[in-house]
Amino acid sequence: MPGVLSKTQTVTLSIPLRYLPARASKPLNQPFTRRLAVATLPLPIWRLPCHPLHELYEAIHPLNPLHFPSQKNVTVEGEITFNGIPSDTLRTRLPQIVSYVSQRDQNHPSLTVKETLQFAHACCGGSLPTRDEQHFINGTPEENNAALDAARAMFKHYPDIVIQQLGLDICQNTIVGDAMTRGVSRGERKRVTTGEMEFGNKYVMMMVEISTGLDSAATFDIIMTQRSFAKKFRKTVVISLLQPSPEVFELFDDVMILNDGHVMYHGPRSEALGYFESLGFKCPPRRDVADFLLDLGTDKQSQYEVISVPSGNMPRLASEYAAVFTCSRIYELMMNNLHGSISTNMLEDNEKHIAAVPEFQLDFLESTIVMQRQLTLTRRNREFIVGRSVMVILMALLYSSVHYQFDEVNAQLVMGFTFSVVMFVSLGQQAQIPTFIAARDVFYKQCRANFFRTSSFVLSNSVSQIPLGFAESFRLYTGWVGTCPPCKPSCCSR
Repeated sequence: MPGVLSKTQTVTLSIPLRYLPARASKPLNQPFTRRLAVATLPLPIWRLPCHPLHELYEAIHPLNPLHFPSQKNVTVEGEITFNGIPSDTLRTRLPQIVSYVSQRDQNHPSLTVKETLQFAHACCGGSLPTRDEQHFINGTPEENNAALDAARAMFKHYPDIVIQQLGLDICQNTIVGDAMTRGVSRGERKRVTTGEMEFGNKYVMMMVEISTGLDSAATFDIIMTQRSFAKKFRKTVVISLLQPSPEVFELFDDVMILNDGHVMYHGPRSEALGYFESLGFKCPPRRDVADFLLDLGTDKQSQYEVISVPSGNMPRLASEYAAVFTCSRIYELMMNNLHGSISTNMLEDNEKHIAAVPEFQLDFLESTIVMQRQLTLTRRNREFIVGRSVMVILMALLYSSVHYQFDEVNAQLVMGFTFSVVMFVSLGQQAQIPTFIAARDVFYKQCRANFFRTSSFVLSNSVSQIPLGFAESFRLYTGWVGTCPPCKPSCCSR
């Protein structure tokens, strides 16, 4: 399987502050460098700074330098490469290579778990891409055919595999729901959000706090599955967790510790405790390693100090930890690997796989998938359809009775009658504004992931409103009662 080596060099994020003068911005982190190797499972952990603007949470997340180049309100300075290819070159195709699972659960509440995952699978191709089938040539003809059949079967049934992998088989036919609609639990909804971004042949996967709402056993099973997935398919799976348990912490290969925008440590997980012991800090026997690492650089680190090390040589602030780390052997080794040349195999992967990745897996003519989804959402909004139908019939009878057998020659009366009908139809669409606002976040998420084109969504959403438009066209009722012949609407043409 192909792999992608991600390198981040002296990257800084900054965003504009709305309460300061124009062009004022705030840096979110100090320049940092990192290397995400192939077939590894890194763990970023960080202490969230106390900032009054809580909407900065997504922006200050350490995974987002790979995700936010497409964000207009975030400025990224530095160099990010994938197998030596700059991210700017892959800007339009980057969502087909790197997937990002946000902390926020943004899904359509009226769709079931299986429908949500099947739609994501269909938008990512729904089957083994033709460009990948030609690479099954390394074995004998019998072995190649067997491997090709197995790959096709896996892609065909991939939604069921993801459902089984995430433990969603019990609730697969239950609607996702949200804060206002009863559906699956919060933990199951988080797993749906995670599974939605697992489709497609992604080489790098970024997951933000996927353990929210899950117990330790479920978190361990999911992380164990992702680790096996990364090792067998040579993927890079970066997962950030909130206070991981010791068992879960042991599953990761690398760990990156950030505090106040500084990188205090980034290296092998197995060497983290030894590194900080050399600085004079030792983790107590019954203390979780992740909690111990997060307490460093804060006012809680005094309980971990070793007496044998002079206190004056111990770092206190996050910036001091970062300065010490840049002089360490682990940092030197990482920089040597960072500035090393790209292997020949990865250069071949660029030509065979990365260069052939399209911007969208679906053609514009295949927008019927999005159209079917929009029609399903419209059909399941039963409260709106029933309420709107009753109101349309009542208003139609009211308008027609008021204009019962009106004089067709009276232009003022005809124009007033026509205006009232058109105004009712126009203002009646305002009832769907909350529905469109609620679906906006889902559209932004799926559009950033290159599930479909914006034009496909606009066309599909417009087509899904046609049945409601026909139902609201009650002129036949008003024309019949008002003695305006439906077949010859002379009253409206005069």
